[in-house]
Amino acid sequence: AGQFIQLCCQSDKPIIYLQNTTGFIVGTEAEQAGIIKHGSKMIQAVSNATVPQITFIIGASYGAGNFAMCGRSFEPRFLFAWPNARLAVMGGEQAATVMNIVYENKMKAAGKHPDQSFMDKQHDEITGYYDEYSTALYCTGQVVDDGIIDPRQTRRLLAHLLDAQQTGI
Repeated sequence: AGQFIQLCCQSDKPIIYLQNTTGFIVGTEAEQAGIIKHGSKMIQAVSNATVPQITFIIGASYGAGNFAMCGRSFEPRFLFAWPNARLAVMGGEQAATVMNIVYENKMKAAGKHPDQSFMDKQHDEITGYYDEYSTALYCTGQVVDDGIIDPRQTRRLLAHLLDAQQTGI
């Protein structure tokens, strides 16, 4: 992917990103396979790109996958979201699972049994938080993107955006 981005820059072609990523795979096996090295090459290529970049968040946009696919922090020329888009560090289920694992390990280290009702409550609170604060509407309100678009209008909008960047409007 990094080489493709460099090729686009060499041939002066804009890059269109369609984000639907749950982030990079985590774990020992993924790390041994080089996910960090390969992911960082992609992120470096995105950050060094010299051509216009346009991003559409069409589904999930979680974690480092957001960076690798030219999220807001990489200042794409335009960034729009579909109504179903989700933007967060990770998905609500993943966050709740991680926090429950942390709690279980803490209890086991203290020689105590984890309280399942506490874990269920924590799970519900975390997923509820993510459900509320990772929506396209919330993110647009925080000016994370340039607006929510009807998915059926993506092609038409993309044509206008490419025309605008080409003519310098």
